[in-house]
Amino acid sequence: MAALVYSLVAVAQKDPVHFSYRAEKVNDKTYAIHITANIEEGWHIYSQKQPKQAISQPTKIVFTKSPMFNWTGSLIEKGNKEKYEDKVADIIQYQYGGTVEFVQTVTLKSPAAKSAINGSITYQACTDEMCQQPQTVPFSISIE
Repeated sequence: MAALVYSLVAVAQKDPVHFSYRAEKVNDKTYAIHITANIEEGWHIYSQKQPKQAISQPTKIVFTKSPMFNWTGSLIEKGNKEKYEDKVADIIQYQYGGTVEFVQTVTLKSPAAKSAINGSITYQACTDEMCQQPQTVPFSISIE
């Protein structure tokens, strides 16, 4: 019994989501910021926008305000969005498995204003049987 409890705790602490970050230069003053979530098989995270009856934590990316950048447009999700529907509980949620990329366009106020874009990602990883507590991870992406 103790071994079973230990294995459940070990699984609950494992992070099945791995983030990578990059800044893609579009022109002298514009960059596309890419945040990619690689999600282990059997797991998923939730889309930023959810229906009213959703119960899981939507993914939220917050960029730290900076006087060096202007944010252009909204944060875009690129991936295979799945619709999860539980008719018994009357729940509809949108989720991603595998890989999802979040892309935000930023414009430098001056071409010489190269720096880093900082922020955090809050997300919840789930399987069909369980969910981890929502987690928040900080990030810093160099603009060069």
